[in-house]
Amino acid sequence: MVRVKVATSFQVLGSSHKMKTRLTFFSFLKAKSYKLKASSGFTILFAVLIGSLLLSIGLFISRLSVKEITLATAGRNSETAFFAADTGIECALYWDFRVRGLFPSSNKGSAPTPIDCNGNANTVVSVSAQSSTAATSTFTLNFTQGSDPAGCALVSVGKTVFGSTIIESRGRNECGLTQNPARVERALRARY
Repeated sequence: MVRVKVATSFQVLGSSHKMKTRLTFFSFLKAKSYKLKASSGFTILFAVLIGSLLLSIGLFISRLSVKEITLATAGRNSETAFFAADTGIECALYWDFRVRGLFPSSNKGSAPTPIDCNGNANTVVSVSAQSSTAATSTFTLNFTQGSDPAGCALVSVGKTVFGSTIIESRGRNECGLTQNPARVERALRARY
């Protein structure tokens, strides 16, 4: 069942007659035309813009989070160093007021005895500098948190024969011998 239609029209130059021939085979099959909508290119562009905006926001938030973590770590290290320095100065003040003469004030004083600080009964005090009018004693406190090292304090006690005392405690968040860019040191000084 094939139907064929032939339609003809003629056009002669200068006249209004047109010649058209149209053959239609299989008229039961209809041709479909596909048109692209004018907005489909806009949709892709819009999706790309939204995707890049969300990616930018995500990168900004991740960069901000990294900075926050860095600041929080620096704050914790500074706090550890400060409290190590505070513990060192408190220990020196305690032993200076409890045992008069423990820290010598000149080269005529006796050698210091070990002291008990932070649960360590054998904290060694050494005299690092002496003269006829002044002497400086030093000791180191190491702190642990569980089995991990948690800072240290380097304490120096300077005394003169005239009765003045300067105690300086330098607390560190870690006390390794190698270079460490994350090492933080805080110092406290007491004069009386």
